[in-house]
Amino acid sequence: MSEHSISLVKPAGFWQGAKDSQAIIFTYLPVSFAFGVSATQFGFSAWEALFLSCTMYAGASQFLVVALLGSGTSIWMTALTVIALDVRHLLYGPALQNLIQDRLNLKKTALWSWGLTDEVFASGMIKLSQRRQEWSESWMLGLSLFSWLAWATGSFLGGLFADQVSNLPQFLQAALDFLLPALFLSFLLAAFEKKHSFVVAVTIIVSAIACYFIDLSAAIFIGISSGIFAGLFKHYVLKKPNPEHMGDEA
Repeated sequence: MSEHSISLVKPAGFWQGAKDSQAIIFTYLPVSFAFGVSATQFGFSAWEALFLSCTMYAGASQFLVVALLGSGTSIWMTALTVIALDVRHLLYGPALQNLIQDRLNLKKTALWSWGLTDEVFASGMIKLSQRRQEWSESWMLGLSLFSWLAWATGSFLGGLFADQVSNLPQFLQAALDFLLPALFLSFLLAAFEKKHSFVVAVTIIVSAIACYFIDLSAAIFIGISSGIFAGLFKHYVLKKPNPEHMGDEA
């Protein structure tokens, strides 16, 4: 009975993905607007800010790019820094692939994977973990496309209206910097399960210690590394043996 009801669930389509992107859009617009403002402060035009959001689309890393280039850092050093900061994206595709049961369409996959930001990835993981039957590549296309459109639009508008931002209250300007990590944290909590407690605890504790004794930049890389090693340790060392196999051996 349950299998029959599951089979009746239709995969979500393109426009459902667009609808589900609303939470991301409402956060991307103000953050990307802040990026457009930041870009103009470092000497870039609104069109150049839009160009970066269309070709690079690296979210928070774009703030770092304009700051480095604006301060005279070479483009090669800037590229290497951003690659090191965003190397986590190499893991997003394989993580989703492990949960996707359907055969992927190469053209569609190339499009939605290009827009696989932290928030889009988190949304896809939640859908695949909790409502697997509803996931589809068309849904991912709608989700990633409209999220990117929001980011690109906000970047351009921020560059156009950068002069007016100085008139905003200070607390509003400060709030723009908090929206993106707050959104990703909400997705992370939604996907959290009890079995992840050990890895999350180790990552938080090690990151906090590194941040206190070293600095924030080092804490990010050390925290990521500790999370990876904690996951490997949990899987290969702390993994409990299967009672059935133990019985067979006996």
